[in-house]
Amino acid sequence: MELELNQQFLTENDCYQTGQAIKPKGVMVHSTGVAQPDPEVFIRRWNRPGVEKCVHAFVARDRVVQTLPWTVRGWHAGTGTSGRSANDTHISFECCEPAGHTYQGGEMVGYQVEANQAYFDGIYQNAVDLTALLCREYSLDPLEPGVVICHAEGYDLGIASQHGDVLQWWPKHGVSMDQFRRDVSRAMLDGDMEDDMTQERFDELMDGYLARQAQLPPSSWSGPARQWAEEQGILVGDDGGARHYKSFPTREETVQLLYRLSQLK
Repeated sequence: MELELNQQFLTENDCYQTGQAIKPKGVMVHSTGVAQPDPEVFIRRWNRPGVEKCVHAFVARDRVVQTLPWTVRGWHAGTGTSGRSANDTHISFECCEPAGHTYQGGEMVGYQVEANQAYFDGIYQNAVDLTALLCREYSLDPLEPGVVICHAEGYDLGIASQHGDVLQWWPKHGVSMDQFRRDVSRAMLDGDMEDDMTQERFDELMDGYLARQAQLPPSSWSGPARQWAEEQGILVGDDGGARHYKSFPTREETVQLLYRLSQLK
């Protein structure tokens, strides 16, 4: 389903009135922290002077409402422990939460996962599609560290205040931010293919993916096997000694590994 994106700029909000420009370097995902699925409620409350917060969009189950121009500095992240703020670098959006729960100590109380699954699926898909759109528009790689983050991750990076969203909600539905970033990346690839992707563009995307894959560290569970393979000289790595355990082996490399294995006494 195509993303429904509407505009209702918060023209009376002080943030909009200030109109400070930014060059987007990332996207920060928030959730509203209150059981209110209707973005119009927030728009009415925030579209006036004296409200010291403003995001670029609200994500609802059935649509996205843009409330700031993407290149205007939002007031959404606060200041982190480093003294820096994602307000200066990240486009932001709030995911509207469904009705029926409350909060206690930052945790959802009375939230019904099964009953809210369809609602969450709609929110999540719109969040993926919006983030993919923004990453394509501003040439951002969602898999690069610090580019696509939630508020809680922003706090850990020292560029946002101490909030827990969206990690107080999304994991209840089995979704992590890593999964979200991968889904955004896939959505970008699908969008590129729909836009008559050329072989050159596909090769560029694939090269980028393979390069990122090669830099990933190996999993701990393979430690004993890796140690044995290295000690036996079965896996020796490239000219610089890097073994790229997360890279995909070619048939040529596979044959070479089998040959080395056959030479063991």
